[in-house]
Amino acid sequence: MYIDQRHRDKETTSKGEKIFILIISLAFLFMMTMEIMSNYEPKKLGALLFVIFWVPLLFIHEFGHAIMAKSLGWRVNRIVIGFGKVLIHTRLLGAPMEIRSIPLEGFVQIAPKTVTLARLKHALIYFAGPGIELLAFFIIMIMLGGFDQMFIVTNDYARIALQSFAFAALAGAVLNLIPLGITTAEGSTPNDGMGILLCLFASGMDYEMWIKESEGKEKEF
Repeated sequence: MYIDQRHRDKETTSKGEKIFILIISLAFLFMMTMEIMSNYEPKKLGALLFVIFWVPLLFIHEFGHAIMAKSLGWRVNRIVIGFGKVLIHTRLLGAPMEIRSIPLEGFVQIAPKTVTLARLKHALIYFAGPGIELLAFFIIMIMLGGFDQMFIVTNDYARIALQSFAFAALAGAVLNLIPLGITTAEGSTPNDGMGILLCLFASGMDYEMWIKESEGKEKEF
């Protein structure tokens, strides 16, 4: 069973790393903007909007984890959006929420209150992040008139924005559901897809041990 006991919130990003990320991001956006402005057509905005929409989708993804945990009776201890310097302290669903300077990742720290149906609840919490992105995709697909309408090339700004948001949401969901794990010297943590598999198929002894060790502690998603 992969257990994430790392304290990512305590890790600091060096000044050099921050500058590197900023330069790469600005260079990418600059090149994309130049490409769009060359023989400009509204339909060219799709690629840029696809990238831009990853930021609000990060909020939506982490909200999905948090709202599912809350609805299943688990504690939501903290929600963090991004990494780097904390820009905003606020609250969401009664839990502290931090919005940081580089919104490229996020996590929700939770803890179970009971062991009742723990495996299923845990798997549902993992699924809720990509699940809410899939829900957004299907809602927009229905709004636009069906799956075939999602691929129509158009110069209508509203349709372009909706298509870009929907495909960004679908891409985020699919990437998060591909079962992968990250292992470092500080511990191991699964992504959403791997977390679902571990919750449902880890041996009973391993899972019970994880629940016992996790009571009163925090789990990151």
